Amino acid sequence: MTGDAPVTLVWMAPALAPDPEQARALTSWARAHGLKLELPRTEAPRAIPVDLHAGDDVERLLERVRDATAGRDAEAADRALAAAESTLRAHPELPEASWLMAEVERARSTRFRRLLPLDEEAAERAWIRAEALDGGRLQGVGERAATAHPPEATIVLEPLPTGATTWVDGRATAAPGGVVTTRAGVHAVVLTWDDVPVWANWIEAPAGSSTVHLTVRGPTPCSSADLGVGRLVGGRVDAEHVRCGAWVAALAGPRPSSVLVATCEADRCGALLEWRAPPVASWTWTPPPQHPPGGWPSWATWGLVGAGAVIATSVVLVASGALQAGLTETRFVSGGIKGQ
Repeated sequence: MTGDAPVTLVWMAPALAPDPEQARALTSWARAHGLKLELPRTEAPRAIPVDLHAGDDVERLLERVRDATAGRDAEAADRALAAAESTLRAHPELPEASWLMAEVERARSTRFRRLLPLDEEAAERAWIRAEALDGGRLQGVGERAATAHPPEATIVLEPLPTGATTWVDGRATAAPGGVVTTRAGVHAVVLTWDDVPVWANWIEAPAGSSTVHLTVRGPTPCSSADLGVGRLVGGRVDAEHVRCGAWVAALAGPRPSSVLVATCEADRCGALLEWRAPPVASWTWTPPPQHPPGGWPSWATWGLVGAGAVIATSVVLVASGALQAGLTETRFVSGGIKGQ
């Protein structure tokens, strides 16, 4: 990575922000490499709305089915069953969607066994579908369980956004690679991000193995959701599934004023290398002492004291004749001629 293009910085210890010395080291590293560091954009997959009232509507429709079945009103039972299933088909994101759909199927099974036109095969299929959804339960008053059970099924969900949690029939699955073992039949699949649903749909799992393609969009490259999957493993940066084109991973170094920095491109990161900021100069400039306006600065006083000492010394020397030149000429004095 060269040039002045900005790159995204990921501090690998989000719970402990870099201190001022580490921040200075990061700034000097960026300047030395001609880069501008930016923080990841805070972004996650868009949440889908959850209508919690839909579950209450289905509960009321199931009461109508039971009342209609007890009253031998097949037409009213069929209308309520159709409305309940239609409501659930439109709301697979409901936490109780699979359980309610299983109860709809059991109510349908009872209707086919007790109301005209009777249909034992349809009643068996409905009960089996219910068991595939919630694992089965004991039969209630007026109900009769199926004689068979749903066959096993293995589905592979792909692609799964990294960081998302997969829920199948209201149960979180941690199976690697999106592989889910369940029973053949219809199932509600929900993907959540930070406990918020971002995708939901009903899928049909056939007996045996199959693959289900999920039409869900992952997080935006270089966003916090995209880069949040990076982690430290054995002294190196594991960037699997990261899609950001250019980014930098950093963490505290072994010395107080140092950092460890690795440059990355998408899911590939270089080695973590230590970087220290150059030392800060310790000297400071001290301005000359200030004096009041119209006053006399102390440096001038000391200068004049020195000059006065020089002048006084010169006067003494002159008075004593020490600085006079030696006389070699003939001098005339009273009493005769003397040489000097």
